[in-house]
Amino acid sequence: MVSLLAFWCLLGGFSVSVLDAGSSQRPHISRVKSAAYDELYADAKHAYNLEKWGEAVSLFEKAIADYKHEKDVKIHCRRNCRDKYRASSSSLNFMKDLELDYYRYTIYSHKCSQQCREKYLGKRTKVSLTVKKDFESRMTYAYLQFAYHKVGRNIDAARAAYTCTEIQAQDESMADNVKIYKSMPGIEEAGIYSLEPTLHQENYFNSAKLYEAEEWEEAIQGFEDALKEYFIAYENCKIMCEEEREQNKILSRSGLFGVHVDVLQCRTQCPDQLRKVKGIYVKSYLARHFNYLQMSYFKVEKLWEAASCAASFLLFEPDEDTMIDNLRYFKHVLGHDSIKITARKEAIKYYKETAIERKLLQMANVYMAEADFDDNDEWFHDGIDDKPIIQDTNIEDLVQEEETTYSLEKLWGLGPLKKEPPVENPGDVVNLERYKGSKILMTEKDLNGTSRVAVEGFATEEECKMLIKLAEKTAKLGDGYDTRNSNDKPFSFTDKETFSGVTILSASEAALNGKASVEEVELYFKLSEKVRHFTEDYFQLETPLYFSYSHLVCRTSVMDPNGHNEFHLSHPIHSDNCLLNRDGLGTCPKRSPAYTWRDFSALLYLNGDFTGGEFLFAKPDESVQARLKPECGRAVAFSAGQENLHGVAGIRKGQRCALALWFTLRQKHNETQRQAAWNILQKAKEQKQLKQLPLFTPEVATHMEL
Repeated sequence: MVSLLAFWCLLGGFSVSVLDAGSSQRPHISRVKSAAYDELYADAKHAYNLEKWGEAVSLFEKAIADYKHEKDVKIHCRRNCRDKYRASSSSLNFMKDLELDYYRYTIYSHKCSQQCREKYLGKRTKVSLTVKKDFESRMTYAYLQFAYHKVGRNIDAARAAYTCTEIQAQDESMADNVKIYKSMPGIEEAGIYSLEPTLHQENYFNSAKLYEAEEWEEAIQGFEDALKEYFIAYENCKIMCEEEREQNKILSRSGLFGVHVDVLQCRTQCPDQLRKVKGIYVKSYLARHFNYLQMSYFKVEKLWEAASCAASFLLFEPDEDTMIDNLRYFKHVLGHDSIKITARKEAIKYYKETAIERKLLQMANVYMAEADFDDNDEWFHDGIDDKPIIQDTNIEDLVQEEETTYSLEKLWGLGPLKKEPPVENPGDVVNLERYKGSKILMTEKDLNGTSRVAVEGFATEEECKMLIKLAEKTAKLGDGYDTRNSNDKPFSFTDKETFSGVTILSASEAALNGKASVEEVELYFKLSEKVRHFTEDYFQLETPLYFSYSHLVCRTSVMDPNGHNEFHLSHPIHSDNCLLNRDGLGTCPKRSPAYTWRDFSALLYLNGDFTGGEFLFAKPDESVQARLKPECGRAVAFSAGQENLHGVAGIRKGQRCALALWFTLRQKHNETQRQAAWNILQKAKEQKQLKQLPLFTPEVATHMEL
């Protein structure tokens, strides 16, 4: 068996070790003025090299114990000094100078923690980085496991070896050592556990087992305990950042700022440290706690707790569609009281704190790199090269008051429940005054699917002609799909036609520049809003739809009208929020680059005087389920998921124009350019009104009259 440091190898997943009964107790801080761990460690290695195994075991154990004790003391002292400062500051109402208070705390914290450490540990010299690294990487346990083996304590040797593999997950030799120990007589796998357990990870994995066993109450308690331990570990990590980094700098006016930037750098790394399990960084580690908890609470019918956990999850994974659907369900069940749903306070605090730390670090690094940094500049250099970077940090975020709750609308874009009750029969929607003149053309049954409908009478011939005229004057070839351009040719889905479009923003800009009429652009707004409201009403949505993207598009055939024109697709069969057949036929995963936040789609057709160009609902193998022939004022609306795959048949002759609209239930994905477009349109209207005002010539009194 080797005596060098060894890592463990990952075999099929994360190994879960068993906590001993007293491992979760908080450390007791007492005055122990023993030899420092670096001295004990040096003596232990000396005894180890002389093969004095019993002496080596004793010294290694004392060194490890002192290392842990010193760390506990540092954390205790920092916490204690911080609490004392806060208590004293609350009584100092006269302290209004922020800079003075900042430096007062800096000096006080440094001196107070130093005196506290000496009280419990005595005066100690600085430990070398090499020795610190050995303890952090658990090299000490690599020595200890072999020394244990030599004195016949094989169960302890197995535990020490396993403890080593938790950090060094890539060393196969130490993993082999663990296997050898397991094969020895009298050693059972259940008796091998970590001598330095990470409490929040232990609780997490043990709770996951309870969850899989459907022991919901026990799982809830376990995950709640894991969260408590996680936030304690996070606080301790930040405290150690202050402790360790401060000692590496000269505490002077020239170095003080650099000290705290280093501390900030260290603090931003704490979340990554905490999600490192068995040497592997676990994605969404903290968020997973809330995922498990929301389902466990749901299973025991505690919906408010479940909803709060779902909201907390979305703080860290804001675009997770499944959890957004869950939150939507909780909102539906809890009704109008659901406005009270919010993420947990500790989750919000952690989220805001880590976000602000990242912003501060970004700004501090730029400040240090650029001596002439001006925080009023929109652009500035990063101090590395001449490429400018945009400051994406809103400085106001650093001075805003702390919010006690985050609303569903603010964080996850789930709009408020609508007060107007939906109609009992979706088909009766067209009888509402705002849809006067329209009628249902095809229902789900007619279209051979679900969550789909076709309606007509949504625009008059005059309105259709106005929007076509707007497109003819302002549409840009390939608009909206410029990133797909090839060979310097404007984008089109097929080489048998051209594709052009105009966004609602470019339309408003055209009105401002006199290239389009205000009335045409106002109609763009009016008809798109009409279709949005109809989609909300027909599908009986409890929360509003928001525009995700608006596009006035025209496809024009470039085929020989007298030639033999075979069937082709103008727009391939696809889904609007997932990647069709990406993981095999019939699959449609919701992941980038799909627009996963799109929930509904609609098209309002402006003409029918062309050949081909039918709208198609289809299956993943492109077999057609239903066809819809475009005509002026005819519209189709449908949910945007895999259940409504669709495409466009090729245009064999003429031009096909339509208003294409995509909607989302998430307010945060609201089409930002729409408001900008509306503001520009108002400016265009003001300009038009000024031009239409009659010229006024004042009557000037003559000299004699005066």
